[in-house]
Amino acid sequence: MNYIFRGIYSGGEYEFAIGLWKNCTTIMNLEQQCLSVKCPQNDGDTTDFCSKILAARAFVILTCIVSGISAVLLFAIGAKSNKKQQILLIAAKGLVFVCLIMGIIGVAVGINGTAETALARKLNWGAAAIIGIIAIVLNLCGAIATVLIK
Repeated sequence: MNYIFRGIYSGGEYEFAIGLWKNCTTIMNLEQQCLSVKCPQNDGDTTDFCSKILAARAFVILTCIVSGISAVLLFAIGAKSNKKQQILLIAAKGLVFVCLIMGIIGVAVGINGTAETALARKLNWGAAAIIGIIAIVLNLCGAIATVLIK
């Protein structure tokens, strides 16, 4: 998830791209420099921004893992034709909805966490944020389709 903030700096243009894993800066259309987003390791020193970014990272990663597991279970259901199929179907349906909820939380927290860093600047969503929202919509369609499987 990258969110792009644009502005003018002493006659030249600058651009900040703030994401869950990297912050990139381009000044006057020159070379882009990117740094990893690092948060303090001490529990008491985490800022609101760091807490939201770390939570969004965790939810996005878990969403990807759970969606893969549910897809494997659905393929296993198609390959088997015995009584274990019903157990796998229930597990796949449950995982699909868990994935949907975690995806919604992850994208929402990620958008909120990065948007609060530039309240005074113009906010443009990057491609990753838009793809995250599209992924939630597709995940919702997948959850509805999974419910219809018998």
